[in-house]
Amino acid sequence: MMTLREETAPRSYREKLAWINLTTTLVLYVPFFVFAWRGLAALKPDGALGGIIALHTLLLPMVILQGLLVGLGQAAFWLTGQRAAQEPADERDRAIDARATRAAYASVVVVAGVGFYTLLPFVLSGQPLLGLPSNVMFSPTALLLLGFTAFVTAETVRFGVQAHGHRRGF
Repeated sequence: MMTLREETAPRSYREKLAWINLTTTLVLYVPFFVFAWRGLAALKPDGALGGIIALHTLLLPMVILQGLLVGLGQAAFWLTGQRAAQEPADERDRAIDARATRAAYASVVVVAGVGFYTLLPFVLSGQPLLGLPSNVMFSPTALLLLGFTAFVTAETVRFGVQAHGHRRGF
């Protein structure tokens, strides 16, 4: 539990940036994945190319919007006089970043392992999983979406661990 002093202490530049990255990632990509996975359920097995094009058409605005929002956050810090971005990362910042990166890679390994062993019985039995038939679940569009889901999950874990590490110490 944090003390009142820790709760009211000003946040560092790197902590604020981690919070902005975490917030924009969650706000943008959670609805994206809900929409994309629901759209994948309606995809025909032979519509792989159309599904990949549609996925990229949906993804490009999300990536651009996240870049704009993070850029606006950095500009706001710059305008308010927080010049900490120009300071090199110290030992604590590097330790927090290393811990966050380890947690992100661990989350990918866990999600991939759990995902594989969860999907395997459904694929072997031919039963649908989450409304997706096994032939759609392993279509190129679904595999691309699974890979992107793993990447976004890892980045979300990394941003969350960074934000928590800066607030709490490492």
